[in-house]
Amino acid sequence: MAGPEVAIIDRIQKADSFAYTAVSVYRYRELLRNLVLKDLKLKYRGSVLGFLWSLANPLLMITVYTIAFRYVIRVHTEAFVFYLVLGILAWTFFANSLTMASGAIVDNAALVKSVFFPRAILPVASVLFNFAQYAMTAAMFLPAMLLFYRVPLAWPMLLFPVFLGLQLLFTIGIALTLATGTAFFRDIRHFLEISLAVLFWMTPIVYTLERVPPTLRPFVLVTPLSPYVEAYQMIFFYRQWPAGSIWALAAGYAAAALFIGMALMLKHEDRFSEHI
Repeated sequence: MAGPEVAIIDRIQKADSFAYTAVSVYRYRELLRNLVLKDLKLKYRGSVLGFLWSLANPLLMITVYTIAFRYVIRVHTEAFVFYLVLGILAWTFFANSLTMASGAIVDNAALVKSVFFPRAILPVASVLFNFAQYAMTAAMFLPAMLLFYRVPLAWPMLLFPVFLGLQLLFTIGIALTLATGTAFFRDIRHFLEISLAVLFWMTPIVYTLERVPPTLRPFVLVTPLSPYVEAYQMIFFYRQWPAGSIWALAAGYAAAALFIGMALMLKHEDRFSEHI
């Protein structure tokens, strides 16, 4: 039985529109799906615990920061572990996605040089691989935290998929930018490690925004991941509707990152083979 027909991309046609790229990626959706499934299978192949290993990193971070802030620094925020879970899960998805995606083009040099397909698929696949793990981890951690701390359900919690979708689009946009840049400048991967270490402490994950001096709060709130982390904390921890400023930043960052990432990928993807 013949497999699904794959549309042929005409390289003479100038791929200068986002719609063209989106359609191209959609036509190669089977390749995208297979890349994500391949990474998931490779990650857990031969492992006895399988997916449970993905819980180890956030669980270790939560444990370390809980001990440090509750018993050493003595931060007595009620249900502080729940507060940590919301931020650390979102951060782990974001940081791991960017770390993998930054080398998506360079690390697949043989594939890029030998076969044509929309190059955007490679960083997008890295993000979706980490998103799948984030979704499965959140599906285990969040209900457990709600039950353990007896947090009643609230209407704002229905917004979780909305902000999750915005964070996904934002992460894809940054991933496209990093993957494109790393194809030409390898130092970006090293710079990314330093940037993520700094950015973690500039995001209200292990501290509440209220503890930040009023003069510094605007600077903390506008850091890239803060609107999404703050939104998760508002809808789950405080059970409140996110403020308009959080909505504006989350949507604005997602749109801007996706626009810039796709524009850079469109402009430079034909030159990747020359530089990797």
